[in-house]
Amino acid sequence: MCSKSLCSQAVRLIVLLAVLASTADPRAVLAQDTPQPFRTFEKSNRILLDVGEKGKFDSTQAKYPSVLKVGDEWWMWYNGRTDDRFTGSIGLATSPDGLQWTKQHGGNPVFEHGATGAFDSTKVDHPSVLYFDGKFHMWYTAGDDRSRYTIGYAASTDGVRWTRQNNVRPVLGPGKAGRFDDQVVLHPAVLRDPTGLLHMWYNGVGPQKSFRVGHATSRDGIHWTRSNQGNAVLNPGVVGDFREGYVYNVFVMLDEGRFHMWYSAWTVDDRKTGPNHNGIIHAVSSDGDTWQKDSVPTLTNGPPNSLDEYACFACYVVKREGDLWMYYSAGSASTGGPYRVSLAVSRRPR
Repeated sequence: MCSKSLCSQAVRLIVLLAVLASTADPRAVLAQDTPQPFRTFEKSNRILLDVGEKGKFDSTQAKYPSVLKVGDEWWMWYNGRTDDRFTGSIGLATSPDGLQWTKQHGGNPVFEHGATGAFDSTKVDHPSVLYFDGKFHMWYTAGDDRSRYTIGYAASTDGVRWTRQNNVRPVLGPGKAGRFDDQVVLHPAVLRDPTGLLHMWYNGVGPQKSFRVGHATSRDGIHWTRSNQGNAVLNPGVVGDFREGYVYNVFVMLDEGRFHMWYSAWTVDDRKTGPNHNGIIHAVSSDGDTWQKDSVPTLTNGPPNSLDEYACFACYVVKREGDLWMYYSAGSASTGGPYRVSLAVSRRPR
């Protein structure tokens, strides 16, 4: 006869073996105990949008995609950095299928940084483009000669020729003294809900000296009201064994009444290079202010010599018949570049 504890262990083992024997793929049972993100994505390991030739506005960086379906085509607005890796403008590429992309406007920007002395004199960056009321609307990071970052707003009837709004002034500047965003604001992600209310999630830097995420709302795209009493709505935390140093470059989608965010994070661990020091993580919210993060990252940067060995970040997600296509910014070399656009796909759960 066995002891009570030994008999109990034997029964559990027999049950497990019976379940495994009746399962077509035993790994599926074992995988039930492995944490999974909201949606799993498979990297294409392809560069869909590459940098331009030397001297072009996007010769060192082609990143920060913002993608819309326009008629029968897919359009991507993206940020380019020229030879100095600092000066930035925004380009446009189009695709019939979302895979093969062609740069428009002769490979030149469709929205250039401003003149000396303007609030966006050194860069227009990180576009977030929507189409409604018969126009394209773009919110973007604006950088001046002293690298003071604010958020600007431009509009267009054709998606190519853009006009700065708000009398050529920022629409969102730094927050009140002592807030998480009292130094700079940048990296807007904007969506329009069914009531017509515009939501913007953005990065702020303040006393904490690193990126946090804030939330603001607007009816006209110009006048914005900060939510959560002006406090950050997303802060660094621990996701699985990934300890976040800062959170940045968000994308937000509204689906079935809930906000879904995929944000970028950088670890504070010793993994300054190599796999899994940087990645994209999903969070969900019912109000845009209180977020529940997944228990594990959605994607992390790849192994040495992969196209995203340095960074996997700053994504834009589009829904295609239930599948999710994630266009993301990929940094290929340990020196931090070049940055280009790649793709990962999540198939609809069957």
